[in-house]
Amino acid sequence: MSAVVRLVGLVVVLVGLLTGCNVFSQYHEDVDELGKKIVADWKEQPEVADARHDYRHGVDQGQIMYVIVIIRAESDSNAAIAKLKDIAIRDYWLSTAYDAYDLSLRFVAYSSDNPPVEDGTGGDRAIFRETIGVPEKVGLEKYGPRPTER
Repeated sequence: MSAVVRLVGLVVVLVGLLTGCNVFSQYHEDVDELGKKIVADWKEQPEVADARHDYRHGVDQGQIMYVIVIIRAESDSNAAIAKLKDIAIRDYWLSTAYDAYDLSLRFVAYSSDNPPVEDGTGGDRAIFRETIGVPEKVGLEKYGPRPTER
């Protein structure tokens, strides 16, 4: 390969990186929208003190989303976890992100009495942690058909 061809290839890659056309970010808007939908649906529930999503993407880590909820301490945490997990699974099943990007959707719940420490010094205080999904047969029976368009 000639030096000119290599130089042109390097220039194209650098221009792409500098203009924001980064093939390494792998951001998908519908995955981010899924996280926003789950959080919005959770925040409507009386047992939820707070909720957020953390969407991580890239060549080195793939597509990972943490959906994080803080359950009010006075709530029955087992019942709340089951209800909130079902909402997340339903929203995931009905989203265009389902089964499209090899997404790992991780549900994490905390109690308002022992919320997460943002600086990471408090250890794992989660009362529940699980990667969630739904088999196709269960999803169809429980939540209905999936959307056909992106």
